[in-house]
Amino acid sequence: MEVASEAVVFDDTKHCSLLPAIAAVHMACITTDGTIATFLPPLSQEKITLWWEDHSKDSERKIILHLATEPSTGKFAVAGVVMLVNEGSKNEGGRFRGGVSKLLVSPSYRRRGIAKQLMGKLEKEAREWGLTLLVGTLLELLDTEVGSPAEKVYPRLGWIKVGVIPKFEQSPADGELKDNVFFYKNLLLDV
Repeated sequence: MEVASEAVVFDDTKHCSLLPAIAAVHMACITTDGTIATFLPPLSQEKITLWWEDHSKDSERKIILHLATEPSTGKFAVAGVVMLVNEGSKNEGGRFRGGVSKLLVSPSYRRRGIAKQLMGKLEKEAREWGLTLLVGTLLELLDTEVGSPAEKVYPRLGWIKVGVIPKFEQSPADGELKDNVFFYKNLLLDV
């Protein structure tokens, strides 16, 4: 498959039909390499699609998609997704703060720069909203499992490691509690 050259902001008038594909990427990340991403097996396509549908309707969120074109059909496939949350709408003292959630790249499209493109587009959208500090969502920092591939990706994209919380989340692969590493990025320092 040929990968599209840039990420796009989810538009419900154009992309609602892609919600099951977004859910499929989410599920593939969990089942392929045990990515810790909200849901535990047994996974339900319907439940995860509804989760994305609910989040797509929130005006304080932007879902960023990376679409790939299937040469045989010319149709779009979802190669990756990430979500930006405007945390300032919930916290007047934190109007400058944005949350990042669910950076997920389909196992079929990894190692092609898609995560970098998704995060680049997310940062551009954050700046347009006037956000200057990116963390995780609602009282969390951006996090990933210690030892996961994402732990190496975020620092390469300019994210700063804050620390590790032991036994923070349950692994969908084996049910064990896993350590998570936390990150933030100050967009004022990234000009």
